[in-house]
Amino acid sequence: MSFLANSAFQRRFVKALNANAEFVTQTAWFDGSVLLEVDDDRLWLKIYRGKVIDQDTTVPPFGYTFKFSGTEAGWKLLLSGKRRWADLTFPGKRYFDDDPKLRRVGEMEVVIATEGNRLEAMRMTEAMFVLAYTLKDAANAR
Repeated sequence: MSFLANSAFQRRFVKALNANAEFVTQTAWFDGSVLLEVDDDRLWLKIYRGKVIDQDTTVPPFGYTFKFSGTEAGWKLLLSGKRRWADLTFPGKRYFDDDPKLRRVGEMEVVIATEGNRLEAMRMTEAMFVLAYTLKDAANAR
């Protein structure tokens, strides 16, 4: 079970998002849902006019607008501060400590994948940065 499945974390996270003025501003005109997946654990967030108005650990029948999915090891790179949100979600490689001969230059992989409505995901880029770093803070506030 990952940090995402912890109900205390979920409450802390949603409360922090709704109290974050930048998140409220960036999502003021969004009516959709974001699904976060860490291995088999899920957290679905319904966001409407700047607030998370509902959450669930299962995906409702009508699905999600877009989702971010990755392994727990990948998400822990964010939580630990070893990688930035952009490093994990945008294609490419910026750190080569595991590849000193630079054999993997030009690879276009992501650690945390974006799926679903990519237009909406890109439109909400700034909001998702705020969401990611709020998630990091909430997970580390145990």
